[in-house]
Amino acid sequence: MAHAKIVPNPAPTNLASLIRGLYGRVAKQLKVDPSYVSRVARGERQSVEIEMALERELRRIMSLVGTRHNGAKHRSAKRSRPASKKKKKAA
Repeated sequence: MAHAKIVPNPAPTNLASLIRGLYGRVAKQLKVDPSYVSRVARGERQSVEIEMALERELRRIMSLVGTRHNGAKHRSAKRSRPASKKKKKAA
């Protein structure tokens, strides 16, 4: 009897694409410099407003990862296709 090998789910391939530009997007929303957002994220500076915006953006990213979006507001081509509706057979 063969044992099935359990392979953990790898991180989505699009996660890096979604995270790339995080500081820039937050900086643009708040009209501040991306380097300042980076400093707040690293704990060198403090800003409740920037921390909240970073948290919001990260939640948005994680929701996109959960739905397998590819970051371009399109669904990934690798997603499973929905089950098609089966026609009723005539009796």
